[in-house]
Formats: sequence, structure tokens, C-alpha cells
Amino acid sequence: MNKIIKSFTISLITIFFLINFLFNSEIFIRCFFNSIKLWFYNLLPNIFVFFTICDILNNYEFPSILNHIFGKIIDKIFNLPKESSYILFMALVSGFPGNSKLIKNELDNGNITEYDANKLLTMTHFFNPMFIIHIIGINYLNDKKLGLIILIVHFTTNYFIGFLFRNIYQIETIKSNPVNHEILSFMSLLKKSFLNSFQTLINVLGIIIFFSIITTTINQYLNLNEYSNMFVNSLLEITNGLNLLNNLHLSKIKNATLITFFISFGGFAIHMQIMSILNKYHINYFIYLIARLLHAAISSLIIFLILLIN
Repeated sequence: MNKIIKSFTISLITIFFLINFLFNSEIFIRCFFNSIKLWFYNLLPNIFVFFTICDILNNYEFPSILNHIFGKIIDKIFNLPKESSYILFMALVSGFPGNSKLIKNELDNGNITEYDANKLLTMTHFFNPMFIIHIIGINYLNDKKLGLIILIVHFTTNYFIGFLFRNIYQIETIKSNPVNHEILSFMSLLKKSFLNSFQTLINVLGIIIFFSIITTTINQYLNLNEYSNMFVNSLLEITNGLNLLNNLHLSKIKNATLITFFISFGGFAIHMQIMSILNKYHINYFIYLIARLLHAAISSLIIFLILLIN
């Protein structure tokens, strides 16, 4: 019965969007091209380069160096295998959804279990550091120092969440044997990397368009005030939400607190991107969601207190 209701509900919503598209096609076409523009100018260059670099480093055994240096520390603090060191290091640089790509690579290679992957997702939800410093700090808040403070709080709270969840829902998992992959020639590696990167990026583009259509429909039919509209948009798709927040011209303390909350939560569009990359593995979204809510609440509270004291 529940399956029938679910199927009927999804079909009804899909028909609604189809009818809406037929009668308001110009709005959705504009939404479609705006999503492609966002993807092309912001995500494509960053993610494509990062994924390619990760594949090159993996091919030439760079992860094993980091794992050897930091493995014991990671194990003691976060109760994670030494192979997690490389993921934690590279996720700092890449931000999401690069963290899910790193986790997927280690799962594919048999170096970590699904249990480890679930814990890693709770603590590798890093927003791109350059975006926080330059776009948020300089463009949105007109304060590079504050952007740097938000970045530090964002990162350290992630690690706190990781420590908090170090023994979360202990379960029995079988770690598969590590895959001995052949070192490819550089040209073969690039070809393989480019194909894999574009496949992932096309998937991400589809999710961006999907959520852009949802937010456009909400803005079109729900008579929300500017604050409610900003909050709903930020929870769904963070880029559009931050632009709406910036247009409200709030005080610095309110603006910085809300920005910190939303970048730490990430938005459901980011959540879906991460889950889609890891879709063939058993990832507990509820645990991930709880971690994001905690991350958002704690980091935004810290920023609020810092600005309140100063």
C-alpha cells in the first residue's frame, strides 16, 4: 500500500511539473541555462581539475605516503583506518562533493568499509576554502579576516563532529581485500580520468537543474516573504540562497551567523550530489543529516559568540 501511495505521489508531482513547464516554458528554460552557467563557470573547472589530480595521485601511490605518516593519529582520534588520512587531507582542499569521490575511490579499492565511509562523510563536509575566504569573506561580508575565521570554525567543527561520531552505531562489517591496481601509463590514466570525471559532472549538473526547477517553482507559487524565501532556498540550493541572503542587507553578525549555518549544512542539492556518487554503497543518510544539522548549529553558534564578544 505504501509503495502504491509513493508511486502515485511521485507521478502526481511529475505531472504537475510537466504541466507547469508547458505553460511557463520560458521560466524553466531560463532556469535550465542559469544552472548550466553555474555548473560551467564554478563547478566544472574546480571539480574536473580536482578529480583528475586525485586519479593521478592514486595511480602513483601518493595516498600511501599520507596514510603512513598520519594513519596512527587518525586511528586513535577518530577510530578510522589509516587509509582515511588521504581522504581527510584531500577533502580539506576540494570541499564537497569531492569528499564523496575520495571515499568512493577507497571503497572501490577495498581500503575502507561502508561503516568507515559513513563516519568519514560526517566529518569531511568541507566547503571549498577559496570560496569561503574570497566570495564569502570579501564579497559578501567585506571582511577577509572574518572569512578566515568562518573557515577555521567550519573546519574544526567538522573534526569535532568526527570525534563525536567516532563510535556511532557500531556494526559488524567485512572489509574487502584491497585491490591491486595496475599503474597505468600517463596518457591512459588521463583518458580514464577524463571519462570518469565527466560522468560524475554530468550527474551533478542534472541534480543542480533538478533543484533549480524546484526552487523556481517554490518562488513562483508560494507567497513567501523575503526572509522565508531566503531560508527555504538556502536549505535546498545554497548558491542561490546565499545570493538572496546577501540581498537582505542584514547586520554583519546576523549575516555571518546565517552564512556559517547554511554552508555547514550544505543544502539538499549538495546532499543529493554526494549520495548519488556513493549510490552503489549502503550510506546512512539519516546519520549524515544529523551530522550536518549539528555542524550547522555548532559552527554558527561559535561565529555568533565570537562576533558578539568582539
